[in-house]
Amino acid sequence: MKKLIFILAYTAAALAIFSWSASAKNERLTLLLNGQYTDKLTEATEQMNELEQEVRKVLLYQDHTAAEEPLGNIWRLSSEIRNNISSLPLDREFSSEWMNYLTRLGDYADLASTGAIPQEKWGKALGNAAANLDQFSTEWSSATQGMFAGGTGPENWFAQVESEKPDKRWADLGQAVKTYSESDFPLTASEHDEQKKKDLEHLEDQPISRDDALSRFKKLFPEYEGATVHVSESEPDAPYPFYHIRFQDGARIGYADFTVRGGHLLSLLVERPSGKGTMPEAEIRKLAEDFLRQLGYEDLVYEESRENSHFWHLSFVRIDPDTGGKVFADGVQVKLAKDNGEVLGVNAMEYIQKEVLEAQPVKPFDPEEFFTDGTQVQSEELGYTANRELVQRLCHLLVVTKKTGGRTDTYRLMVDTETGEVLKSELLR
Repeated sequence: MKKLIFILAYTAAALAIFSWSASAKNERLTLLLNGQYTDKLTEATEQMNELEQEVRKVLLYQDHTAAEEPLGNIWRLSSEIRNNISSLPLDREFSSEWMNYLTRLGDYADLASTGAIPQEKWGKALGNAAANLDQFSTEWSSATQGMFAGGTGPENWFAQVESEKPDKRWADLGQAVKTYSESDFPLTASEHDEQKKKDLEHLEDQPISRDDALSRFKKLFPEYEGATVHVSESEPDAPYPFYHIRFQDGARIGYADFTVRGGHLLSLLVERPSGKGTMPEAEIRKLAEDFLRQLGYEDLVYEESRENSHFWHLSFVRIDPDTGGKVFADGVQVKLAKDNGEVLGVNAMEYIQKEVLEAQPVKPFDPEEFFTDGTQVQSEELGYTANRELVQRLCHLLVVTKKTGGRTDTYRLMVDTETGEVLKSELLR
């Protein structure tokens, strides 16, 4: 009897200690995420104000050279804001509309800087954008005020994001941004085709059930077998139907989205405390490649990587089987933890619905005739990029160096294999 009492008392004490430890870890995670999200929200707000100023500034100039700097800043800021917004637990419909608007604004500025859009056309569009951004900034401040204050934690954030009746402020804000997008940057015929790809309109796979999506999630991520999981379906007015799987496993919280048609993994994001130690990049890369093969993505090759203190971000691109060219528009990005190589993020949106590539002749290309004396070709392969009409074109993908004024510059160029037009030119630093 005494042994039984001792065992029961010991078990109760152990459970109490475990409960206290788990609670403390969750509290630390909440504080950590609160700080991260608050920083990103503050940074995004500051960048929005700066973006509006740059849009207004560019309207001063008729001279193309003078407009280059603010147009470049518009492209840069729109990209930076997208990166911050994508990592915040905001209303999904609003995030989708705002990310789309920022993408179109940045792309428009980039095209304007190259002279692809006449000054009078981009001047009118950016004039509308300036007025809309001014109105948006006020509504944004109201919607985000105190979002991560007062000890609000992951459960509250996800409950708001998953709510079938989203906060009216976010719904109104998302609708306003949609109106801005349609009025400021109306789609061309080519852009309509591009939008159809983004909206996954041409997926022909058979639909899967909610249980099938959950089984797919558990098969891909067996480490979350014991996690608390909640599965919801996208709203009827979403661009495409998908299942949203939210999960929490101890200190880990995250979500995964799967298409209803075919059960393709669209995206994954996991938040957890960073551990100690650092795995070699080669091992991280192999883990990413193994994971992509597990998804069934056999036609991807590694393209590039970048790192920060705790993560590796790896990019992969699809290889066209007919030409061997890299299709950069059909890429997958994978985020892995440095400490143990755990997959913490995936973006497979671009890859799921592959580009339709038309046959194109490859005319003889002589670098010695194409470049000036002293230009050295370091590498040459084939790749696809979009021209001004957003049509994918097969190109000679070249990395060249040129010594000028005592300094050697490295350039990455994409030259159309049929027309010889330089579709992309990038100075690598």
